[in-house]
Amino acid sequence: MHQPRMSLLVLVALLAVSVCSSCLDSDRNVQIELLQLQTSDGVPLNAALREPRSTRANGAVVMVHGYGGNFYSGIMSFLPEALASGGFATLTLNMRDHGLGPKKNLFEENRYDVAAGVDEMARRGHKVIFLYGHSMGSNRVLYYVAATKDPRIRGVILTGPPGNLFEWNARVFGREAATRVLRHAQELVGKGKGQEWILIDLGPLGKALYTAQHVVSLRGPATRSDPLKNIARVSKPTLIVHGVADRLADPAVADKLRDSAPPNSQVTVLKIPGANHRFRDHQVALEEAILEWLLEHSDGR
Repeated sequence: MHQPRMSLLVLVALLAVSVCSSCLDSDRNVQIELLQLQTSDGVPLNAALREPRSTRANGAVVMVHGYGGNFYSGIMSFLPEALASGGFATLTLNMRDHGLGPKKNLFEENRYDVAAGVDEMARRGHKVIFLYGHSMGSNRVLYYVAATKDPRIRGVILTGPPGNLFEWNARVFGREAATRVLRHAQELVGKGKGQEWILIDLGPLGKALYTAQHVVSLRGPATRSDPLKNIARVSKPTLIVHGVADRLADPAVADKLRDSAPPNSQVTVLKIPGANHRFRDHQVALEEAILEWLLEHSDGR
């Protein structure tokens, strides 16, 4: 879905609102640049680049939001700034199906969005690039690495991963209800009506319009979004951080991902007691854990 073009003034206002609180506590060693990237299939994506001012970056982190998210709110309102203050350039970008509006894209098209971010950081001279995905963003970045084997990626960071999206729906609504929704979507796709809209109940996330083909691409048996299958094809060092008090995504998914990774792979699982899906009141613990891991796997230590 092509997103409407946003004026630079609107982008500045949105970003200022999102980062103002963190800027008050910052050492002001971070410079921010607003960008508009374009994917290889022609989709414009708004993004924010943060770079350390007074020191050369130890590496770069391309950061991908979760379902209904965007590049400036939620976890993206504090973590990119903290990582940049800690010496890593960060690029947060809107995926093509960002926000809470109707969704019609195929999951596998996410790879073009991630590639646009990686290409931009490589163009700017970064040789050490990490991918970060929060919530459903974890599915997106794992698919990108598994599908592309991009040699520019040094490692992967995941927070609050929901796991297989059909299984997530089965856990929230029951397997019978989840199966009924998927079968309806599959029937429409089978009849050549993949673009037909379906009102989808997402429980704690509200309701949204999905096309039938979007539902199947996320939840069908042949989906490319299954992180347990994708991590089995990823050999990069991986950090998975989950809040023990996360009620949206099951913390047990972190262990399942680790167990699904290839033998002898470098997968580290960290669980933060008391932390919820957005790590509210545990932001510092999250920032410190990720920075320590980044330094360990970059050229900065």
